[in-house]
Amino acid sequence: MDIVLKSKRLSVGEVALNSYSYFPTKTYFDFKDVDPLSALLGFLSKQPAHLKFCVQIAVTPAYFAWADAAVSAAKHLTYDETADKYGQNPQKLLIMKKASFQGGKAAIRLLVGSTTNEVDPYPYLTNLAGTFGSFSLGEGNQYVYKKRVFFKDALINRMKARKISYFERQQQILNAQELATLWHPPGYLLAGIKNMAWGKTLLGEPPENLPVVPGHPQGDQSQPGHPEGVDIKQDINFFAKTEFKNKETIFGIKTEDRRKHVYIIGKTGVGKSTLIANMAIDDIRKDRGVGIIDPHGDLSETILDYIPKRRMNDVVYLEPFDTERPFSLNVLEIKNKQQKDLVASGIVSIFYKLYKDSWGPRLEYILRNVILTLLESPGATLVDILGLLSNADYRKKVVRELTDPVLKDFWEKEYAKMPDRLKAEAISPIQNKVGQFVTSKMIRNIIGRTKSSIDLEQIMNEGKILILNLSQGKLGEDNTALLGAMLITQIQLAAMNRSFIKEADRKDFFLYVDEFQNFATQSFIKILSEARKYRLSLTLANQYIEQLDEEVTRAIFGNVGTLMSFVVGARDAYVLTREYAEIYTENDLVSLGKFEAVLKLSIDGMTSAPFPATTLPLPALKNDNKDKIIKLSKEKYGRKA
Repeated sequence: MDIVLKSKRLSVGEVALNSYSYFPTKTYFDFKDVDPLSALLGFLSKQPAHLKFCVQIAVTPAYFAWADAAVSAAKHLTYDETADKYGQNPQKLLIMKKASFQGGKAAIRLLVGSTTNEVDPYPYLTNLAGTFGSFSLGEGNQYVYKKRVFFKDALINRMKARKISYFERQQQILNAQELATLWHPPGYLLAGIKNMAWGKTLLGEPPENLPVVPGHPQGDQSQPGHPEGVDIKQDINFFAKTEFKNKETIFGIKTEDRRKHVYIIGKTGVGKSTLIANMAIDDIRKDRGVGIIDPHGDLSETILDYIPKRRMNDVVYLEPFDTERPFSLNVLEIKNKQQKDLVASGIVSIFYKLYKDSWGPRLEYILRNVILTLLESPGATLVDILGLLSNADYRKKVVRELTDPVLKDFWEKEYAKMPDRLKAEAISPIQNKVGQFVTSKMIRNIIGRTKSSIDLEQIMNEGKILILNLSQGKLGEDNTALLGAMLITQIQLAAMNRSFIKEADRKDFFLYVDEFQNFATQSFIKILSEARKYRLSLTLANQYIEQLDEEVTRAIFGNVGTLMSFVVGARDAYVLTREYAEIYTENDLVSLGKFEAVLKLSIDGMTSAPFPATTLPLPALKNDNKDKIIKLSKEKYGRKA
């Protein structure tokens, strides 16, 4: 009520019965497929924000034996005596029915306020009173509006005190059924009415400092924690809607909070890819640097439909299955020699993820030395792994140029002196695993060229749009995993090279990885913990927790600032209820609908309490630039096979 009383203009009045109180009004039994409150709440839901409404129903015990008086009145009703022998007087039945329930003296008060002096609230007050006509009973009692001419302040004071004076509405008696009809918790029949605060949002309400769209009372430059001088619309990535301050409101996440990374989990087909597409499209339209790693191909196709003409030259669209003009990526080509160990560890971890069931310490030891050796050899590629192990002449040439004494000793004193049988046993697993990719012309065209056709460091620093279409149906599962993991490792190295750039000059780059369990090597642990300082923000999505190694899972839940879950299975629900501080039950999390999610959102560096949201649909407006973008990108970054 206080919010109404703060209005600049007020109108107050009452609704009262227009006949004897022992005549009943409609009860909920008289409303078949409609909630009794639909007229009243429907009217309130359509009112403008500058109007405030209050309906108060004050009830106190009746000062007289109203039920006895009602029974007495029913007995004295005039009626056709002949007809009375064969049936009951209908009005008598109505009166007796009302008197069979407990009741009390009731006052129904209405208060309407306007926050502007230009708008008179009185017409809205009478319209509000008119909605009580839906409770009127033709053969019984009717609600009518009673205009308050005098003592308006006295009525407002009684509303504040929630009291009924002794002389007020002495003959206005409502029984329990009538009162329950006037007020009851809204049910599913009212689901179609907008702007209602449903009980579900009470189970995890959005925080007060939720980043919302401009134009909302909270969505302006004065929003707490917002960087001074930064356009809030440009700084926030909008991706979902929730009920905020009794309004369905679009909200998002600030750039600073995205640097703490976003993790999305949910079953297939529930809206994860649509969410990622929406976030990426928002970034692209706001001229941010974006990377998308897509293991299915559908996400890439969707995003290409929304790239505006002004950003066509920024797109680096890569299709590994393009055999006519493939791009090239030499993972052994590094700018910073200090990153050799990091590159070697990254490549080893990729092969470990692919073949961990048949992995061994000797295999890892030899493979690591092979990669470190090739990193010392200018122009070497992953294809040269096989030559270094099996071609003695090539090996001698490479070892001769080595400057690292440890690597030189490995080849001259250890590998060279191994018996042929032992050597064959040691290198055959490597030849088998690496050979699987090298013998594929499609993969060899990408990883077998000396010079990379893409510069990931340049892509990140210039805020370009990197889209890697790794369609498993065209590449195969292992090839997809290899190329995706290699590109992520290269992005990590490019991000770390930003240490030579002042932090204020580092451009934010937002990397989206769908079904990232395919690429989740041990390197991810380091990326999650260190990428923030290099302005590399990750958005990771997968279907269920058991797809990930335990160490990667711990790194995610330990480092990620924003956690979002769509509908999940029972095992994941058990884990997530603890992440959500048991505000949501396992049943809540396994019963979400499509595009419905529960999330903990990072806001101004702090993680919020969990609350529900619904992700936004894809934008209606598309750009017809897909074919032009693909052609332009292949001309710039592809090389003839």
